[in-house]
This record gives sequence, C-alpha cells and structure tokens, in this order.
Amino acid sequence: MTVREALEAVVNESNNPYAKTYAKAALEVGGSQDAVLVESNVGSTFVLGICPKRTGNMMEGEELYVQCLYILSNLSHWRGPRAKEVKEILKKVPKV
Repeated sequence: MTVREALEAVVNESNNPYAKTYAKAALEVGGSQDAVLVESNVGSTFVLGICPKRTGNMMEGEELYVQCLYILSNLSHWRGPRAKEVKEILKKVPKV
C-alpha cells in the first residue's frame, strides 16, 4: 500500500471528519503554497479547502509528514485490520 492509497482509505473509509479533511488536503492541494489566506473580523487563517485551483499533486516532504501526524491523531478510534494497515503506512512517512 502506498501513502496515496492510505490517504484515500482515510477519506473513503474512516468515520472521523477531521481526519478526512486532513487527508483530502494532503491528496488534493499539493502543498501550502496553494492555500488561500482568508481574513475575517475574527482574524486571518490559511484555508486549504477552498483553493481556486487544485494542483492534483500530493503534499511532499515535511509538509506531508506533519499532515500525517494530524491525520493519525484523529484516527485513534478507528479500529480493525484495515485501520491498522493504513496507520502503519502513515507512521512510516519520513520526516525528511
């Protein structure tokens, strides 16, 4: 199983909406260089989900490593052999 397949499994099979959001961002956005700065009366933040154009590239390097940490922290209640397989792959993503 590749990292891409593991991320797709999170999106399609896990029940945690936060893990799904992080996995979608890792798959679709292709990195924070494509994030959009959104400002409001509360403050400003970078939003990955509303990018005007998606790159179709997966995150890489340290950015992917950090994203996998977020995903794994939200998958603590996902159980079963498939969950175990996916988590093992995501844990092996190199820190770079």
